Amino acid sequence: MDSVYEDVKSILENRRIRSEILLKLKKDQIRKEHPEIESIEQEIDKMTEDTLLAALEGKSCEDLASRIAPLEKKRDDLLKDLGVDPQILLPEPFCKHCNDTGYIRKPGKDGTVETDLCVCVRELLAPVMLSRSGVENYPNYSFDKAADSFYEGNATMQELFEKLRKLAEKEKLPNAVFYGKSGKGKTFTAVSCARAYAKQGRSALVIRQAEAQELMMEHRKAIQSFYMAPSKEKEIEERVGYLTQSDLLVLDDLGVEARTPNTEADLLYLLDTRMLAGKTTIITTNFDLESLKERYGGRFFDRIDRSFKMLRFTCEG
Repeated sequence: MDSVYEDVKSILENRRIRSEILLKLKKDQIRKEHPEIESIEQEIDKMTEDTLLAALEGKSCEDLASRIAPLEKKRDDLLKDLGVDPQILLPEPFCKHCNDTGYIRKPGKDGTVETDLCVCVRELLAPVMLSRSGVENYPNYSFDKAADSFYEGNATMQELFEKLRKLAEKEKLPNAVFYGKSGKGKTFTAVSCARAYAKQGRSALVIRQAEAQELMMEHRKAIQSFYMAPSKEKEIEERVGYLTQSDLLVLDDLGVEARTPNTEADLLYLLDTRMLAGKTTIITTNFDLESLKERYGGRFFDRIDRSFKMLRFTCEG
């Protein structure tokens, strides 16, 4: 597993341990100040331990569990009589949204319940995802830095820009091809989408097609070579893994790379792998659709025509 996720798991575990320690200290303090609840707490602790042991041994523990509730009510009533809020005996997690589990459950679109990363985990992941994404090579490319007049006078493009912003910041972007002449905001918008993903702790990668093609060539050589230094092989595998598995891949400037015998095959492999994994890919190109079909062949064009939204960036309103 990626070390960053292991680090996050460790942080969450430390938070849960901290919560348990603080709760124990509070209970010890209350027992010290109010000895009359000591015997009840001891009964609850013993009953809880017996319930866990029964569960581990595969025995029925319903009877034991049902006997804990009356004890807890008796303890809580006594605390109220003593002027102590029983809520003080509940654990205090660092994150109240997920109780330090790292996950939240929310209603899905089809009525099901979905599990998603909590905002606390996304905040931990965001700095790493930003550093890995490549968006720092475009320091001023961000939805936040887009002037109100970015598409002034072009209602169609302004509407598209705002829709992509909302999807990138709240939901999931669709596979898309941003095409049109140079200088129409394709790369700016695509990088802004990647930055929005990374700031939420989602993995994103911005890479020029020429660089992606070079990486695929390196990967092919590594597979075919008789020997390669393990460190180098691991580095290539990790980079290709991020290329194929990041939540959002921005493949920038398709069409400017030098053609090789493997160009179309590599593109098809990349797109198919990502689509099978349910990952989003945004392609930017200065080519029109007919030129793309002529340059890369029917198989590639059919793939993007069938599975990608074709979004034309233009100055025309």
